[in-house]
Amino acid sequence: MNLADLIASYGDDVQFQNLDDCTDSLSLNKKGITKVTFGTQQPFNLDGIEKLGLVVWMDRDRVKQIMADAKATA
Repeated sequence: MNLADLIASYGDDVQFQNLDDCTDSLSLNKKGITKVTFGTQQPFNLDGIEKLGLVVWMDRDRVKQIMADAKATA
């Protein structure tokens, strides 16, 4: 299953959180791995965060263009 199929099956009640808006810190280790620390308003309990979060990486410029196009046609 791909991400589009998952979201289509789940429905419109999908939320997203832009890491640019919630990142607390970034660091790069000696192996070239970036560590991202961020905050979220999603509540947690003893089993973990109540909602499942997925990290999806997209080309920044392409997303910016898609959002601008959607705003222009709204």
